[in-house]
Amino acid sequence: MYTEWKPNSWIALLFGLLFQPFVFLYVNRPRYFFFYIALTLGCIFLTQYPISAALFSEGGKAQYWPYAITIACAIHAYILSANYDVSQKRSWWAKWWTTLLSVIAVYSSVVVTKTFFYDVYSIPAASMSPALNPGDHVVVSKHGFGNYSYAGIPVLQTKSTATVQRGDIVVFRKPENETTDFIKRVIAGPGDKIYYLHKRLYLTRACDGCLEYELIDNVELDKAAESEISQYQETLDRQKYQIQQNTAKPDFIQHYFRQQGMRSGEWLVPAGHYFVMGDNRDNSLDSRYWGFVPEQNIVGKAVYIF
Repeated sequence: MYTEWKPNSWIALLFGLLFQPFVFLYVNRPRYFFFYIALTLGCIFLTQYPISAALFSEGGKAQYWPYAITIACAIHAYILSANYDVSQKRSWWAKWWTTLLSVIAVYSSVVVTKTFFYDVYSIPAASMSPALNPGDHVVVSKHGFGNYSYAGIPVLQTKSTATVQRGDIVVFRKPENETTDFIKRVIAGPGDKIYYLHKRLYLTRACDGCLEYELIDNVELDKAAESEISQYQETLDRQKYQIQQNTAKPDFIQHYFRQQGMRSGEWLVPAGHYFVMGDNRDNSLDSRYWGFVPEQNIVGKAVYIF
Protein backbone atom coordinates (compact mmCIF):
# COMPACT_ATOMS: atom_id res chain seq x y z
CA MET A 1 0.00 0.00 0.00
CA TYR A 2 1.35 3.43 -0.97
CA THR A 3 2.08 5.82 1.87
CA GLU A 4 3.00 9.45 1.53
CA TRP A 5 6.65 10.26 2.04
CA LYS A 6 8.71 13.42 2.06
CA PRO A 7 12.51 13.68 2.46
CA ASN A 8 13.74 15.29 5.64
CA SER A 9 15.08 18.74 4.75
CA TRP A 10 17.78 18.70 7.43
CA ILE A 11 19.04 15.27 6.37
CA ALA A 12 19.09 16.57 2.80
CA LEU A 13 21.13 19.59 3.89
CA LEU A 14 23.59 17.41 5.80
CA PHE A 15 23.95 14.88 2.97
CA GLY A 16 24.45 17.75 0.52
CA LEU A 17 27.36 19.08 2.56
CA LEU A 18 28.92 15.65 3.13
CA PHE A 19 28.16 13.68 -0.02
CA GLN A 20 27.38 16.38 -2.62
CA PRO A 21 25.71 14.77 -5.72
CA PHE A 22 24.58 11.66 -3.80
CA VAL A 23 22.07 13.73 -1.86
CA PHE A 24 19.85 13.86 -4.97
CA LEU A 25 19.31 10.12 -4.70
CA TYR A 26 17.88 10.68 -1.24
CA VAL A 27 15.54 13.47 -2.40
CA ASN A 28 14.40 11.27 -5.32
CA ARG A 29 15.85 13.46 -8.08
CA PRO A 30 18.45 11.22 -9.80
CA ARG A 31 18.76 13.53 -12.83
CA TYR A 32 20.38 16.15 -10.60
CA PHE A 33 22.75 13.49 -9.31
CA PHE A 34 24.07 12.99 -12.85
CA PHE A 35 24.03 16.73 -13.52
CA TYR A 36 26.29 17.55 -10.54
CA ILE A 37 28.54 14.58 -11.29
CA ALA A 38 29.00 15.94 -14.82
CA LEU A 39 29.57 19.46 -13.46
CA THR A 40 32.25 18.21 -11.05
CA LEU A 41 34.04 16.20 -13.74
CA GLY A 42 33.87 19.21 -16.05
CA CYS A 43 35.56 21.43 -13.47
CA ILE A 44 38.24 18.79 -12.89
CA PHE A 45 38.86 18.69 -16.64
CA LEU A 46 39.14 22.48 -16.79
CA THR A 47 41.82 22.44 -14.08
CA GLN A 48 43.97 20.34 -16.44
CA TYR A 49 43.17 22.11 -19.72
CA PRO A 50 45.95 24.66 -20.44
CA ILE A 51 43.63 27.51 -21.45
CA SER A 52 41.51 27.37 -18.28
CA ALA A 53 43.99 25.87 -15.79
CA ALA A 54 45.04 29.28 -14.46
CA LEU A 55 41.42 30.17 -13.77
CA PHE A 56 40.47 26.98 -11.94
CA SER A 57 43.78 26.19 -10.23
CA GLU A 58 45.09 27.65 -6.98
CA GLY A 59 45.30 31.43 -7.23
CA GLY A 60 42.72 31.66 -10.02
CA LYS A 61 39.34 33.37 -9.76
CA ALA A 62 37.53 30.02 -9.85
CA GLN A 63 39.84 28.18 -7.44
CA TYR A 64 37.03 27.70 -4.91
CA TRP A 65 34.79 25.74 -7.28
CA PRO A 66 34.69 22.62 -5.02
CA TYR A 67 33.21 24.70 -2.18
CA ALA A 68 30.73 26.31 -4.58
CA ILE A 69 29.49 22.91 -5.77
CA THR A 70 29.19 21.65 -2.18
CA ILE A 71 27.12 24.66 -1.11
CA ALA A 72 25.01 24.48 -4.27
CA CYS A 73 24.23 20.79 -3.68
CA ALA A 74 23.22 21.41 -0.07
CA ILE A 75 20.96 24.39 -0.81
CA HIS A 76 19.44 22.80 -3.91
CA ALA A 77 18.67 19.56 -2.05
CA TYR A 78 17.17 21.50 0.88
CA ILE A 79 14.85 23.41 -1.47
CA LEU A 80 13.80 20.25 -3.31
CA SER A 81 13.02 18.42 -0.08
CA ALA A 82 11.09 21.39 1.37
CA ASN A 83 8.94 21.60 -1.76
CA TYR A 84 8.68 17.87 -2.38
CA ASP A 85 5.50 16.58 -4.02
CA VAL A 86 4.25 13.91 -1.58
CA SER A 87 2.17 12.33 -4.35
CA GLN A 88 5.33 11.28 -6.18
CA LYS A 89 6.17 7.58 -5.83
CA ARG A 90 9.21 6.95 -3.65
CA SER A 91 12.01 5.12 -5.50
CA TRP A 92 14.06 2.39 -3.83
CA TRP A 93 17.14 4.62 -3.66
CA ALA A 94 15.28 7.47 -1.92
CA LYS A 95 16.12 6.29 1.58
CA TRP A 96 18.83 7.69 3.80
CA TRP A 97 20.45 4.30 4.31
CA THR A 98 20.46 3.35 0.59
CA THR A 99 22.04 6.72 -0.18
CA LEU A 100 24.66 6.06 2.48
CA LEU A 101 25.30 2.57 1.09
CA SER A 102 25.70 4.07 -2.40
CA VAL A 103 28.31 6.49 -1.09
CA ILE A 104 30.17 3.69 0.71
CA ALA A 105 30.07 1.46 -2.39
CA VAL A 106 31.40 4.15 -4.72
CA TYR A 107 34.15 5.37 -2.39
CA SER A 108 35.17 1.80 -1.54
CA SER A 109 35.54 1.08 -5.26
CA VAL A 110 37.70 4.18 -5.65
CA VAL A 111 39.91 3.20 -2.70
CA VAL A 112 40.36 -0.37 -3.98
CA THR A 113 41.16 0.88 -7.50
CA LYS A 114 43.68 3.48 -6.31
CA THR A 115 45.28 1.03 -3.87
CA PHE A 116 45.67 -2.09 -6.00
CA PHE A 117 45.19 -1.16 -9.67
CA TYR A 118 45.59 2.43 -10.87
CA ASP A 119 46.43 5.75 -9.26
CA VAL A 120 47.06 9.27 -10.51
CA TYR A 121 50.17 11.23 -9.55
CA SER A 122 50.94 14.88 -10.19
CA ILE A 123 54.38 16.01 -11.30
CA PRO A 124 55.83 18.68 -8.97
CA ALA A 125 59.28 19.22 -10.52
CA ALA A 126 61.13 19.23 -13.85
CA SER A 127 63.49 16.28 -13.32
CA MET A 128 61.61 14.23 -15.97
CA SER A 129 61.27 17.02 -18.55
CA PRO A 130 60.54 17.03 -21.44
CA ALA A 131 58.41 13.86 -21.03
CA LEU A 132 56.85 15.03 -17.76
CA ASN A 133 56.64 18.69 -16.78
CA PRO A 134 55.46 20.40 -13.57
CA GLY A 135 51.67 20.31 -13.47
CA ASP A 136 51.38 17.17 -15.61
CA HIS A 137 49.57 14.11 -14.28
CA VAL A 138 50.41 10.47 -14.85
CA VAL A 139 48.26 7.35 -14.49
CA VAL A 140 50.26 4.58 -12.83
CA SER A 141 49.50 0.86 -13.04
CA LYS A 142 50.16 -0.69 -9.61
CA HIS A 143 48.87 -4.23 -10.10
CA GLY A 144 51.52 -6.89 -9.62
CA PHE A 145 54.20 -4.63 -8.13
CA GLY A 146 53.33 -5.68 -4.57
CA ASN A 147 53.83 -2.24 -2.99
CA TYR A 148 50.24 -1.26 -2.26
CA SER A 149 49.30 1.93 -0.46
CA TYR A 150 46.55 4.54 -0.40
CA ALA A 151 47.26 8.24 0.01
CA GLY A 152 50.77 7.37 1.19
CA ILE A 153 49.54 4.92 3.83
CA PRO A 154 50.96 1.38 3.36
CA VAL A 155 48.21 -1.22 2.97
CA LEU A 156 49.89 -4.43 1.76
CA GLN A 157 53.38 -5.56 0.79
CA THR A 158 53.71 -8.69 -1.37
CA LYS A 159 56.32 -10.13 -3.72
CA SER A 160 56.40 -8.33 -7.04
CA THR A 161 55.23 -10.29 -10.09
CA ALA A 162 55.28 -7.38 -12.54
CA THR A 163 57.84 -6.98 -15.31
CA VAL A 164 60.04 -3.89 -15.37
CA GLN A 165 61.87 -3.12 -18.60
CA ARG A 166 64.57 -0.66 -19.53
CA GLY A 167 62.97 2.59 -20.63
CA ASP A 168 59.89 2.24 -18.42
CA ILE A 169 58.85 5.23 -16.31
CA VAL A 170 58.23 4.04 -12.75
CA VAL A 171 57.01 5.48 -9.47
CA PHE A 172 59.00 4.29 -6.45
CA ARG A 173 59.92 4.95 -2.87
CA LYS A 174 63.42 6.31 -2.66
CA PRO A 175 65.73 4.27 -0.41
CA GLU A 176 66.20 5.92 3.01
CA ASN A 177 63.21 8.19 2.27
CA GLU A 178 60.29 5.81 1.82
CA THR A 179 57.65 8.37 2.79
CA THR A 180 57.85 10.15 -0.57
CA ASP A 181 57.07 8.86 -4.06
CA PHE A 182 59.54 9.61 -6.86
CA ILE A 183 59.23 9.11 -10.62
CA LYS A 184 62.15 8.32 -12.96
CA ARG A 185 63.01 6.22 -16.00
CA VAL A 186 64.53 2.75 -15.65
CA ILE A 187 67.91 2.65 -17.38
CA ALA A 188 69.27 -0.68 -16.20
CA GLY A 189 68.15 -3.81 -14.36
CA PRO A 190 69.76 -6.54 -12.28
CA GLY A 191 73.19 -7.55 -13.58
CA ASP A 192 73.50 -4.62 -16.01
CA LYS A 193 76.51 -2.31 -15.95
CA ILE A 194 76.25 1.43 -16.62
CA TYR A 195 78.90 3.96 -17.41
CA TYR A 196 77.94 7.64 -17.63
CA LEU A 197 80.67 9.88 -19.04
CA HIS A 198 80.57 13.32 -20.71
CA LYS A 199 76.76 13.20 -20.74
CA ARG A 200 76.71 9.96 -22.72
CA LEU A 201 75.27 6.70 -21.49
CA TYR A 202 77.01 3.35 -21.98
CA LEU A 203 75.33 0.05 -21.09
CA THR A 204 76.47 -3.54 -20.73
CA ARG A 205 73.37 -5.73 -20.60
CA ALA A 206 73.26 -8.75 -18.29
CA CYS A 207 73.36 -11.41 -20.99
CA ASP A 208 75.89 -13.75 -22.57
CA GLY A 209 77.48 -12.30 -25.68
CA CYS A 210 76.16 -8.76 -25.11
CA LEU A 211 78.35 -5.88 -26.20
CA GLU A 212 80.63 -4.41 -23.56
CA TYR A 213 79.53 -0.84 -22.80
CA GLU A 214 77.35 -0.23 -25.82
CA LEU A 215 76.79 3.48 -26.47
CA ILE A 216 73.08 4.22 -26.17
CA ASP A 217 71.81 5.89 -29.33
CA ASN A 218 71.39 9.62 -28.75
CA VAL A 219 70.22 11.89 -31.62
CA GLU A 220 70.10 15.65 -31.19
CA LEU A 221 66.68 17.15 -31.93
CA ASP A 222 66.87 20.73 -30.74
CA LYS A 223 70.28 22.31 -30.47
CA ALA A 224 70.87 24.69 -27.58
CA ALA A 225 70.94 28.31 -28.60
CA GLU A 226 70.36 31.04 -26.07
CA SER A 227 69.01 28.73 -23.35
CA GLU A 228 71.95 26.27 -23.42
CA ILE A 229 69.39 23.44 -23.19
CA SER A 230 69.54 20.78 -25.90
CA GLN A 231 67.02 18.01 -26.51
CA TYR A 232 67.89 14.54 -27.77
CA GLN A 233 66.03 11.40 -28.73
CA GLU A 234 67.41 8.44 -26.86
CA THR A 235 66.69 4.83 -27.87
CA LEU A 236 66.92 2.12 -25.23
CA ASP A 237 65.80 -1.41 -26.10
CA ARG A 238 63.59 -0.07 -28.92
CA GLN A 239 61.94 2.46 -26.62
CA LYS A 240 62.35 5.98 -27.97
CA TYR A 241 62.02 9.00 -25.68
CA GLN A 242 63.34 12.53 -25.40
CA ILE A 243 65.87 13.78 -22.89
CA GLN A 244 67.33 17.22 -22.33
CA GLN A 245 70.77 18.34 -21.25
CA ASN A 246 72.43 21.57 -20.26
CA THR A 247 75.46 21.73 -22.52
CA ALA A 248 77.11 24.38 -20.34
CA LYS A 249 76.69 22.48 -17.09
CA PRO A 250 79.45 20.02 -16.09
CA ASP A 251 78.71 16.57 -14.70
CA PHE A 252 78.95 16.58 -10.90
CA ILE A 253 81.09 13.44 -10.82
CA GLN A 254 82.37 14.28 -7.35
CA HIS A 255 78.85 13.84 -6.01
CA TYR A 256 78.15 10.52 -7.72
CA PHE A 257 77.34 7.44 -5.69
CA ARG A 258 80.55 5.40 -5.50
CA GLN A 259 80.18 1.64 -5.70
CA GLN A 260 82.98 -0.44 -4.29
CA GLY A 261 85.29 -1.84 -7.00
CA MET A 262 83.87 0.43 -9.72
CA ARG A 263 85.12 3.61 -11.37
CA SER A 264 83.47 6.96 -10.75
CA GLY A 265 80.43 7.11 -13.01
CA GLU A 266 80.32 3.32 -13.34
CA TRP A 267 77.81 1.05 -11.60
CA LEU A 268 76.92 -2.66 -11.54
CA VAL A 269 73.25 -3.17 -10.67
CA PRO A 270 72.86 -5.80 -7.93
CA ALA A 271 70.19 -8.52 -8.01
CA GLY A 272 66.68 -7.30 -7.17
CA HIS A 273 67.52 -3.65 -7.92
CA TYR A 274 67.21 -1.09 -10.71
CA PHE A 275 69.16 1.95 -11.88
CA VAL A 276 66.96 4.97 -12.68
CA MET A 277 67.59 8.42 -14.14
CA GLY A 278 65.58 11.53 -14.88
CA ASP A 279 65.14 12.61 -18.51
CA ASN A 280 66.30 16.09 -17.52
CA ARG A 281 69.80 14.74 -17.08
CA ASP A 282 71.42 17.84 -15.57
CA ASN A 283 68.53 18.62 -13.24
CA SER A 284 67.76 15.27 -11.65
CA LEU A 285 68.84 13.62 -8.42
CA ASP A 286 68.71 9.95 -9.31
CA SER A 287 70.63 6.68 -9.07
CA ARG A 288 73.83 8.46 -10.09
CA TYR A 289 73.76 10.26 -6.75
CA TRP A 290 72.03 7.97 -4.24
CA GLY A 291 72.22 4.45 -5.67
CA PHE A 292 69.85 1.70 -6.74
CA VAL A 293 66.10 1.23 -6.30
CA PRO A 294 65.13 -2.07 -4.61
CA GLU A 295 62.46 -4.01 -6.50
CA GLN A 296 60.14 -3.94 -3.49
CA ASN A 297 60.23 -0.11 -3.50
CA ILE A 298 58.62 0.18 -6.93
CA VAL A 299 55.00 1.30 -6.66
CA GLY A 300 53.98 1.04 -10.32
CA LYS A 301 54.60 1.89 -13.94
CA ALA A 302 53.36 4.95 -15.84
CA VAL A 303 50.80 4.05 -18.53
CA TYR A 304 49.23 7.39 -19.45
CA ILE A 305 50.25 11.05 -19.21
CA PHE A 306 47.92 14.05 -19.32
